[in-house]
Amino acid sequence: MLTDEIIRLYLTPLLSSPQRIAAFERYWLSFDNAQTVSIHQDLQRLKIPTLIVWGLADIFFDVKWAYWLKDTIPGAERVIEVADGRLFFAEDRPKSLSEPLLGFWD
Repeated sequence: MLTDEIIRLYLTPLLSSPQRIAAFERYWLSFDNAQTVSIHQDLQRLKIPTLIVWGLADIFFDVKWAYWLKDTIPGAERVIEVADGRLFFAEDRPKSLSEPLLGFWD
């Protein structure tokens, strides 16, 4: 679980000055799929085994993009959905990512 100390470790550098707060705000507000969509042709040529693990509780990235990636990347075989996973689920629910990864690598 994300403790107060871990959250502090993440946020303290980001909130340490007005300039950093403004930069973090620009970063946060820029979340979208534009970068991924812009490399669509490159992704279509990616023929290496690819695992997609997606947090379904993420308010920024809808699950439809997981399936867009699966349909776009020739090496992607499936999507593993993490029901309670949010943006940083690898931090607060590490087994939700590590277990599928270990199975994928085997």
